[in-house]
Amino acid sequence: MDKKMLRTIMASMIGTVIEWYDYALYGTAAALIFSKLFFPELDGAVGTVLAFATFATGFVVRPIGGIIFGVLGDRIGRKYVLLFTIILMGTATTLMGVLPTYNQIGYWAPLLLVFLRILQGLGSGSEYAGAVINVVESAPIKRRGLLGALPACGVAVGLLLSSGAFALVQLLPNEAFMSWGWRIPFLISFLFIIIGIILRSKLDETPVFEEVKQQKKRVKNPVKTAFRSHPKEVIIAWMISITENSLGYLFQTFLVAYVAQQLKMPASLTLISLMSLSLVQLISLPLFGALSDKVGRRPLIIGGCITSALFAFPLFWLLNTKNSFLIVLSIVLATSIFKSAISAAQGTWFCELFSSNLRYTSFAVGREFPTIIGGLMPTIASAVLIWSGGQTWGISLIIVAFSLIALVGALIGPENSKLDLNDIKPRGFNQNSTMQELKSRVSQ
Repeated sequence: MDKKMLRTIMASMIGTVIEWYDYALYGTAAALIFSKLFFPELDGAVGTVLAFATFATGFVVRPIGGIIFGVLGDRIGRKYVLLFTIILMGTATTLMGVLPTYNQIGYWAPLLLVFLRILQGLGSGSEYAGAVINVVESAPIKRRGLLGALPACGVAVGLLLSSGAFALVQLLPNEAFMSWGWRIPFLISFLFIIIGIILRSKLDETPVFEEVKQQKKRVKNPVKTAFRSHPKEVIIAWMISITENSLGYLFQTFLVAYVAQQLKMPASLTLISLMSLSLVQLISLPLFGALSDKVGRRPLIIGGCITSALFAFPLFWLLNTKNSFLIVLSIVLATSIFKSAISAAQGTWFCELFSSNLRYTSFAVGREFPTIIGGLMPTIASAVLIWSGGQTWGISLIIVAFSLIALVGALIGPENSKLDLNDIKPRGFNQNSTMQELKSRVSQ
């Protein structure tokens, strides 16, 4: 691997590290302490639901961020968008570290918390799409799956760092932790901003986008053109993304609260689980990505969907044993093995679904609209748990249902893993068309 490719990977990964450090940190805090800090007058279970609801607000605005920055990514380039989104995400998280609590400013505290979550969501709306596109458009065909899975490793690193930071501050006396200790992990995000700016300011534009500019293929309205040129592919991306996001946030956020609050297990155990699944993902994601270069993207996603569905009920059987080892094992299997097969292939496959002049917008729209449901999943699961009187069968059925959605998407989708990215054309294109005819078609 040459230095330029290594620099591209590092610059791409730092954004997903920050994105998931921020979100995992917030998700952990929402599960463990935010109900006490920002909703202290409400019942424990209701306060937790509201804390998860504020977590979900960031996902509601992610599609808006995906459209705004996706369009900019297809119009002005990948590099500048990646630089701006990393600043927006990190700044919002840093400000959370200085946010007054309910006891200090009353209802303004949760309102400001929601505002900062919105800023996080806008920045995150195109971050993963841009990170993967930046790598995949620079990678050789035979290694696209492996290299395209590496930005997802940034997710694992972000989870690992957030879990580690939270575990360290929890060593403080409880009074100190609840007063100021919880703020430290949020403030650390400022350091990641600096690192991200340094890495991304030196980033070159991808060869694929340079060719788009040189051949004057950029379109005026990428969103409208994406839906006209790639309607089936956008829907397929929705089907895969709704599953990957929903399962991810259910496993990595809801289960934290379930183990700590419903099973009454030590909070340290949930942090150990998050750190364990992150370490395993650092191995499983590249391995699955490399495997997708051999067998294709679709078989990996199909396998991940089937195993996730089969594990839906055994997952809670193992958790409810209250055995620490089995709890960690079950969360790691669900997240780092079964779901990771989907995650590893997803990003590269999305790049291979869309033409180069619409890739950023199409990827961001295809991935981020379903995150609204994904972000609501911890809230939905918490509500289902209350409705069922603590029974988990309803949540298991949700896992099965979402697994089947992505399974159908993978079965009907194309396998473009052997194609050059410039050979992926808008719907209706034929090889005898002139360039002027193609321009006319995609600009309609």
